[in-house]
Amino acid sequence: MNYNWNVYKVFNAGNRAKAPFAVIESKDCESESFNAMVRKNLEEKFGAKALQTKYKIMRADLPQEDRADEEEKKNLVLRNRVLSIKINALGLDLQNKRTTGALVMSNDTNWKWQWCVLRMASNQFIAALSPEFDSVELAQKWMNDEIEKIAK
Repeated sequence: MNYNWNVYKVFNAGNRAKAPFAVIESKDCESESFNAMVRKNLEEKFGAKALQTKYKIMRADLPQEDRADEEEKKNLVLRNRVLSIKINALGLDLQNKRTTGALVMSNDTNWKWQWCVLRMASNQFIAALSPEFDSVELAQKWMNDEIEKIAK
């Protein structure tokens, strides 16, 4: 049985285009002939440079939203909420300063992994928001534990 497959462009930032640039009918999207059809379609529509494009293929009769992306967005919101709580607990005045929270390993963190608040443009260290960790996995576990605490 053949299916219609939507082919979406994936931008450098990792975001997928909202509308497919091609719809290809095929049995599966794993075969070499399917990949050849996608490459041919890309070249016909956009020229040889388009062959360098990253793309994502999704079956047309299935939901087109990425559940993983939705879950990732939800986790990002929760992570930012935890970092905001930690910033407020430290009493940092970050009004009118463009900052971001991130997991970093640098000289400022004694070459250990640590959740920190950084200046956006330069990634300049402002303050530590967590204990130091020996591995990324331990830092993620700490963040997941903090998320669970605020979810209760």
